[in-house]
Amino acid sequence: MKKLLMAFAILCSVSALRAEPDYYAAACIWAPGQVPMASSSVIWGVRGTLFYGDHTRLYGLDLAIGANRTRERFNGLAVAGVFNRANSAAGMQAGFANVIENEFFGFQLGAWNHASNGYGSQWGIVNTAGYFAGFQFGLFNWADDLDGLQLGLINVIDDQAPSVLPFLNIGF
Repeated sequence: MKKLLMAFAILCSVSALRAEPDYYAAACIWAPGQVPMASSSVIWGVRGTLFYGDHTRLYGLDLAIGANRTRERFNGLAVAGVFNRANSAAGMQAGFANVIENEFFGFQLGAWNHASNGYGSQWGIVNTAGYFAGFQFGLFNWADDLDGLQLGLINVIDDQAPSVLPFLNIGF
């Protein structure tokens, strides 16, 4: 019985070492010079960044003079002077460039907005998406597949037969 309890205690302590720590706030100058330092940290609150911040997940407010990166999931409001980047996100991104590598639910506002799979609205000079369901408003709008509306100078839907229209493009 003692050996079984000892094995259980060792397993619990080893699994605790691999768990990602949770924090309520983060301050970043550059990714190696950030508190909490580990990019595997999960932030539940606010991250303030001077040049570049990099964490695994962030739920809350993400403010940067420079750039923000969230390796897995971002939920909340991200505002950056240069760019916001996340693997997947729900909420709002505002910055010079906003990039979502996978699924995005919400609103992007910037010079360049990109979402691999987007649901919501993109407002910018250039808006690009793989699949997009919602509204793209900009000078140049591109979607591989669109369920929604594009409003801009050049609008492209590249699903089966590509359609390029000035001013307005609708896809269903």
